[in-house]
Amino acid sequence: MIGAVELGLIYGVMALGVYLTFRVLQFPDLTVDGSFTTGAAVAAAMITAGQNPVVATLAAAGAGLVAGTITGLLHTKGRIDGLLAGILTMIALWSVNLRIMGGANVPLLREETVMTPLRDIGLLGRTWFGVLIFFVAVLILKLIVDWFLTTDLGLAIQATGNNKQMIGSLGANTDGTTILTLAISNGFVGL
Repeated sequence: MIGAVELGLIYGVMALGVYLTFRVLQFPDLTVDGSFTTGAAVAAAMITAGQNPVVATLAAAGAGLVAGTITGLLHTKGRIDGLLAGILTMIALWSVNLRIMGGANVPLLREETVMTPLRDIGLLGRTWFGVLIFFVAVLILKLIVDWFLTTDLGLAIQATGNNKQMIGSLGANTDGTTILTLAISNGFVGL
């Protein structure tokens, strides 16, 4: 049971990303299906190549940022419907993921990951202290998102989701806020 709670909290980071696009921006982004596995592919490929697991995890978030940016560009500059832009990016990422990993599977058995230190000292899956660590990390990330949404840029993103035409008539760059939100969202999902 403890392991399931830990896993649920880790998926909370992905839920924050999905929240930004679906609830805040009102954008049906299916890119998350592809950026989730792209983040995993980038991290796995870098870890098995001998890179630092923290750097590999940050690169995974960066890959998600790129995927979200591509969807945003397809939607805003390519004038492709948001749902279709997300589907196109998601489908394209299947091939990209295979190319990144160099095959269909990259095993991480006996490889050092970001979770290895917690597992080595017995915190993962065995005690509630591991759950507390993940809870605090996700809570901090949620508080950062909440703070960001109260900034001028965050308010512009919320206004873009509420009424894109109105905020555009007031001079806000709705294309920019859409691309930025999709990038941030998919960065969380890739992480």
